[in-house]
Amino acid sequence: MNKKIPVQISPYIRTQYSYEKLKICRSCGNFTVLGDEECGACGKSALVPAQERAAYLTGRSAWLERLLALVLWGAGIGLGTNDMEWAVAGAAGLILMVLLIVMQNKFAETRYRHQLARLFKRGEEQLVEGLGIDHDEAIEVFKEGDKPLAYEMLREVGMLVRTDQLRMEQILLLQSFILRKDMDLMLEPLLTHRFSADLVEYIGELAKVRKDLIKEKAFRYVLVHELQILRMEQGEQILTRVAGAAVRMKRYVIMYPHLLVRYAGKLPKDRFLRLCMILKSEPARNWGEVGIEVYAIFNARYKHDPEFQSLGGMTFLAGSTRYSRH
Repeated sequence: MNKKIPVQISPYIRTQYSYEKLKICRSCGNFTVLGDEECGACGKSALVPAQERAAYLTGRSAWLERLLALVLWGAGIGLGTNDMEWAVAGAAGLILMVLLIVMQNKFAETRYRHQLARLFKRGEEQLVEGLGIDHDEAIEVFKEGDKPLAYEMLREVGMLVRTDQLRMEQILLLQSFILRKDMDLMLEPLLTHRFSADLVEYIGELAKVRKDLIKEKAFRYVLVHELQILRMEQGEQILTRVAGAAVRMKRYVIMYPHLLVRYAGKLPKDRFLRLCMILKSEPARNWGEVGIEVYAIFNARYKHDPEFQSLGGMTFLAGSTRYSRH
């Protein structure tokens, strides 16, 4: 097993839309998400943000329309044969020009969005090719030994190219790092469609340092692959950590009772105390099998523990035995 290394990872800069980080080359039309100064395809310093390019094209289209309107306005005046016709043509042209500008301003945002969509649709091949070049650059950086930078590059590409291969590359790099609570880590974007022991080990690490990242999709992933996880060397320990992360919120206890029923007895004292406090916060609820299991564990291990005295003996759970399994 490779020794894990301490690293510093730059925080991920989040945007409302993932495409906001894309740049396009004015020369060859290729895309990149890595923020490079030079285009990876043609080598020219012609990269601009895709949004900026779409705004430029939208503005250029508007000015071309105005120029055409001016030409038609001038042609209308030129075709007049007397003062009356010139005046009518001039007034009509002025009104149409004002209306054109008003309508352009009114629909400017819609036109911009349409232009942005056209930019990506027309450049679909260049987008795929450009992100492929970005991926290859990240692999080269990894081969050169700069693992943190390689991860950061793959993280950027992975937000646009959602494949299990890219997810696994990021996970394998993360698993070579010493993970800390202060790191800007992520989980849900890295969940694969199939079982992965490396992903499960990463989830287990997060359950120690960043319980807040274990959410619904992660719980579902773990439950779907529970039997395979149990076959792993540290599988039961990882599942226990995940169960410990579930007691962070009451709704997780309600949503995933079977996970807690199976691993409540293996929870560390502080996590079991947290679970008891959640059940105590809503004593009128029928906690079902979770209540039965917690009550049994409490009586067997913690009934006389001073830290649990404030819970009042958990006597409200005694009635849960009526709902025991048959």
